[in-house]
Amino acid sequence: MKVYDIRCPLCGTVNKNLSLEEPDGWMECEHCRQAVLVLSAPGVPHKRVPVYTPHQLALRLSASH
Repeated sequence: MKVYDIRCPLCGTVNKNLSLEEPDGWMECEHCRQAVLVLSAPGVPHKRVPVYTPHQLALRLSASH
């Protein structure tokens, strides 16, 4: 099991030795007790989200028909 040191985006406290695989990327800050979803951190797998211009989107939609 991999563990990570993650800085809370709300209060800035570094939370150490967190396992993010089991809770699907969620963590509860040890200082402010807020639950946050860790979207990116070194070594944490993430999904790429494509970004299209309106022209690219129109081409993709017209090609799908």
